[in-house]
Amino acid sequence: MKFGGSLLPVATLRSPVYPSCQEEWALGEMIQQMSFYNMPLAFGTAIDKPNYKSINIANKGMLYAFEPDTTFIAQKPKIVRFPPNNAGEYIQGIYGTAKAGTILGNWYFKDLKAVADRAHILLGNYKLSQDSINVMLGDVVSVGDEDHWAGACRWVKKNKHLRRNWIPDSTTCSQGKGLVDSAGLLVENRSQAIDCKQECVPCLVGSYSAVPGSMACSLCAVGSYGSLKGLSACSVCGNGTISGKLRPTSKAIMVQGEEEWGTRMDASGECLPCGEGLKCDGSGKVMVLKGFYTAADSPGSVFQCFGDSKRCPGGPPGTCAPGRDHETIACISCSSGLSPGDDGACKPCSSGNSAVFSVAIILSILAIACVVISQQLSIFGQLKVNLGSPFSEVLDFFGLLAFNIEWLNVSCVASFSPLQMYATRVFLVLLFFVVACCIHLLYVALRKKFAEGLEISALVKVMGNLMMIFFISVAGAILAPFRCYAHPNGVHTVQEFGGVLCNSEGEHQQMLIVAGIALIMPVSFFAMASYVIIVELPKRMQKADVAFLRTWSFLYYRYRPGAAVISVILLLRNVALVIVPVIPGGATKVLLIILVLCVSILVTSFMLPWRILECNYMEASLLAGMAVLISMGSLFMEDVDVDSVMQVCLALFIDMILLIFGVFVWGFAKYLRAKHRKPFQYSLCHQKSGAGAFARLLKCELIRMNAVKGKVFVDCDDLQDLTKLFGYVGFDTEHLIILGTKDILTRKWCMGEVTTGRLHKVKTVVVALPDYEPPSETLVQEYQVHVPDVTELAAHGISLAAVQETLRWMRELPTIELLGTLDSKLTKAVCKELVVMHVSPGSMGKNGVQLSNEAEDELDEETRLVNRKAQYNGSKVAILVDYKNMEAVATALVLQLMVSPLLISSGGMVPYIMTANEEAMPTVQIIILPGLTVLPIIAEDGFRFPTKDFYDEVLATAGTTSMPGNPSHLAAVIKQVFQEIAVGFNPQGYSASVQDLEVRAKTIAFRLLGGKLRPMSLEDYQPTSPEELEANSLGLILPASKLTGANAQMISESL
Repeated sequence: MKFGGSLLPVATLRSPVYPSCQEEWALGEMIQQMSFYNMPLAFGTAIDKPNYKSINIANKGMLYAFEPDTTFIAQKPKIVRFPPNNAGEYIQGIYGTAKAGTILGNWYFKDLKAVADRAHILLGNYKLSQDSINVMLGDVVSVGDEDHWAGACRWVKKNKHLRRNWIPDSTTCSQGKGLVDSAGLLVENRSQAIDCKQECVPCLVGSYSAVPGSMACSLCAVGSYGSLKGLSACSVCGNGTISGKLRPTSKAIMVQGEEEWGTRMDASGECLPCGEGLKCDGSGKVMVLKGFYTAADSPGSVFQCFGDSKRCPGGPPGTCAPGRDHETIACISCSSGLSPGDDGACKPCSSGNSAVFSVAIILSILAIACVVISQQLSIFGQLKVNLGSPFSEVLDFFGLLAFNIEWLNVSCVASFSPLQMYATRVFLVLLFFVVACCIHLLYVALRKKFAEGLEISALVKVMGNLMMIFFISVAGAILAPFRCYAHPNGVHTVQEFGGVLCNSEGEHQQMLIVAGIALIMPVSFFAMASYVIIVELPKRMQKADVAFLRTWSFLYYRYRPGAAVISVILLLRNVALVIVPVIPGGATKVLLIILVLCVSILVTSFMLPWRILECNYMEASLLAGMAVLISMGSLFMEDVDVDSVMQVCLALFIDMILLIFGVFVWGFAKYLRAKHRKPFQYSLCHQKSGAGAFARLLKCELIRMNAVKGKVFVDCDDLQDLTKLFGYVGFDTEHLIILGTKDILTRKWCMGEVTTGRLHKVKTVVVALPDYEPPSETLVQEYQVHVPDVTELAAHGISLAAVQETLRWMRELPTIELLGTLDSKLTKAVCKELVVMHVSPGSMGKNGVQLSNEAEDELDEETRLVNRKAQYNGSKVAILVDYKNMEAVATALVLQLMVSPLLISSGGMVPYIMTANEEAMPTVQIIILPGLTVLPIIAEDGFRFPTKDFYDEVLATAGTTSMPGNPSHLAAVIKQVFQEIAVGFNPQGYSASVQDLEVRAKTIAFRLLGGKLRPMSLEDYQPTSPEELEANSLGLILPASKLTGANAQMISESL
């Protein structure tokens, strides 16, 4: 790039400079450079290239140009040079120096020198200055033919002296060639030579040359061999005939009458394949690589030094780190009186090694506070991932919780064989049991009240807690003989006891016998815990067996009520964590452990089993941390089967693709289903206090009808988030039913539902209860005055104007008016009308329907009595309700629907609802019928139990009201009614879900069938005045013990 001409403030702006162009033209850099060096310039740009050239030639100002280029070659522009590039300043956006240059180069064939040496020399001699290039370009411009090749040719003809220096002489030979005469024979004198010639020789055995004319041969690569001379490629070795880490020998050796490549000579003179971990230099010389071990008398049997590989430094066979016993397998043990050091060597025991016991015991006690994560870390340590310091030391410490007592340098205190060490680890937990028993016996012996006994339940709890704490440790220690390493020589050794071969013989066989005996502990504990939690616990809770619950509380006291089964699930998880390290294959182990941890996270997240909520979060976080830790640790694993990992990854990828496809298909199917049939066929919009029980009654009746195929939406059943209410109405509902009550028009959420239904064109109908009045225009105009918080609906996209428009729209909706007293027939008629007319505006011939039970009222007394007798059907349970309160009647009907299926098996116990003209009957029956029981049902939140003032009011109004008996007797009856424990059954409550009502219905059924309800009686009532005594003598109220069947029949008939 160049800037030429005088520094004149020229600005020629013919087209806009866009941001992308600014970056490409480096305007930002040039502006800073102008500022740094006080250059009075203005920027201009030409509309096209001809103008660009003419403007700059005419103005003779500073320009943006390239070289080499012919555009301004005749003007000979000068370059403005800035200080050399400062990369640090450019990173900070400071452009006071020149921009970094870009190297321009051509790629060429790397073996050009060997294939075409003269061309290579020509390119090496070719040098052309910038001035020469400018002269060639100037010649092209002066001639005017724009033929650059012709211009270059003219320049070459004029500069023969330069051309001769470029072209090499035919007798200038490159490396690998010699002088030859006209007959092609090699000569020593240049004067006799006319050319150069290359003489090729074949590559030796064990090497090859893939490129013709190469100056050297390459050795065969790892895993291949060359048995012939002059090869252009090597042959691939067969499986197991050569190490993947060593170069093959270039010499063939006879083995059992056949030639083998890549072999070496062992101590006995037999030719064997060079195994993994060995370096074979030929002539029987064998060197062991670092991290491997072979005995001096059998160098062909290679062991890999798992764990601390520094104990095997490599070298001649039989070499171990200082202080290691070279007679043990893989230098696993230290010599007598020595303990393992940090660098793989063994160091002399000191007094500090003995103190490790006490320190380790204290730290182990502290670690019990986080025993779960500690034992899981011990499982991670069993994977034998080669982690660096200090995390490897952390894992070694937590190995103590798996009873890995070798970390305590026990070799400095006593000498144990592998079998003795294993048995100690397995049965160490019994020491805790013995200590617990001793402490318990000492406590029993020292307390004052010795007669209380041994308290076996307390001892069982202590033993159980110990087993729960150390379950992973005990099971992991027992399975140690099953965790084996595979060495390069095909031999397997026990992971924790590297000197024991996994061959089910000798010491390993004895370990397996000990393991079989010790497995009785965890297996029996798991079986016992499962039986107690799954089988016995539900039975004992029903029987209220407190002693049993206290004895076995160690299994479930940490968890919330109803989540006791999580203890069995966690034990099963621990069993899986212990078994996984036994499975061969490092990648498989990591995959299975992560899978177990992920399942545990899901179980914890969904069940939330812990009694304290924060403990659930901590459990899930710790499990997630463990999964991440193991995932990161897997990067350090050496025992990885690449093919297996690839297959697992491919399977997981396919599963993810199938999952995505399945979710897509499911979502599309759901969309199609919702398009033709939405989840909720009906949605009941109601005001709780005015029609909550009636809404529940309508839902109960609608879902029993065959014509109703979908669900019926009621907020307390189907709504958990209030913000989703309008979404359910607008997108998931086919028909919206408005239960019109006195106050529904002033409830903002109800009006929000109706407005949403109108905006989304949901089919809507109004079921008008007796106190409902359609919205007047005055209410519409002054709606914000009556409902000030209606503006809160704006957050859901519903404006005041939309609500007002909805109020006017409600006047035109189909309306079902309910007249008279509510009963089951009227309810069914309403449901039938809703189904028949499909609640669609304009689908009916008329805009309103009136429904009532007047037909029943018009019947004569005899017909009505027959109908009542059919309804009564000999039932022994009657529901008394205030027929003046529609919500109370709806509650009674819901109660009848829910309780009847529970009592259907008990003859005569299915309840019926008394009609309005029977309202006075129960009060007298309570007084005169023997064995009559009453169960109070609380059906509304505002109900208050009668107080003394209420009874005083009853007695005070006795003279002004008509009562079927003495007021004092009535007050006594009311007192006895409410001495019975009442049951709450409130369908209109905000949290009255169907599940809650079903539980309460079961409670009522239990009270009626199995509960001991106290019979009503006035036997203990003593008249306090002559008037009361006279009333009794008239036969209005008789003691239950003296009431005969004839008297009862007479009184019933008189009623």
